[in-house]
Amino acid sequence: MSFPAIIRDQMRLSHRPVPARLPGCVHADRIIELARDAFLFTTPRGTRFHYQRGQGVAVEQAATGSDLETDLFYNGTVYGGVAWLNGLVPLHASSVARSGRIIAFTGESGEGKSTLAAALARHGFGHRSDDVLLVEPTDDSIRAWPDRDRIKLWDDAIDMVQARRQAEIEPGSGKFFAEIDQFGGQAATLSADGPLPLTDLIVLQTIAEGEPNLQPCTGSAKIPQLLKAMYRIEIPAHLNDGASYTAALKRLGTGVRVWTLNRQRDRSMFDNDICRIAQRLNTL
Repeated sequence: MSFPAIIRDQMRLSHRPVPARLPGCVHADRIIELARDAFLFTTPRGTRFHYQRGQGVAVEQAATGSDLETDLFYNGTVYGGVAWLNGLVPLHASSVARSGRIIAFTGESGEGKSTLAAALARHGFGHRSDDVLLVEPTDDSIRAWPDRDRIKLWDDAIDMVQARRQAEIEPGSGKFFAEIDQFGGQAATLSADGPLPLTDLIVLQTIAEGEPNLQPCTGSAKIPQLLKAMYRIEIPAHLNDGASYTAALKRLGTGVRVWTLNRQRDRSMFDNDICRIAQRLNTL
């Protein structure tokens, strides 16, 4: 079965009763129970998801839950869990396309991955993913697939990247779904078909002052950066499935260039810094 067919089939969502416990569980905490081919996941508001390989995803929404929260976690944690249990590799990264290849941005939460990717859409880079990027290592390339979810930005970031504010992802969260324009004014979507090779992974880091500075990360220094970039890596770790991410690490380590991008977070310098970053990325 092809990659998109796997995701389409395994992410089938239905509202039906979710089991109280997970048979064959090898790890359990208050948030997730894991088996080799299944998981139970509970959101902060008590909505419960059950995934069983070959049966899709079941959801039982809590009385205190909401459609917005269900959608958020379905396209986040559930998506990542389904990917790992089907031999795919999810990265915690936003990304853009340029000249037929993918440049991805990762970093700690709050480092501005989504904002940077959205801003670069106005500089000739095609917006490709927001928050989660699924990759498929092959013998000759690292194939990256478009995201399933919509762009999500903090309220102030929407103004900075000249996006159009849509629904708030959760009431009172201060974070909104957003629509941006690509270079030339065409509305950007996350529905582009087909994979492109992932060639560069850029780790975002904040500095107090100075111009944006892109530095290569080589040798063994790439490994911790790649590990941190893997989305929900605790899932294969809890399953003691080292082989799944060791093989992915080896292939990513040899097939993807890793960089650190140090830049200040001064709003008054944002437009100038984005121009400098776009110019530097065009030379990769």
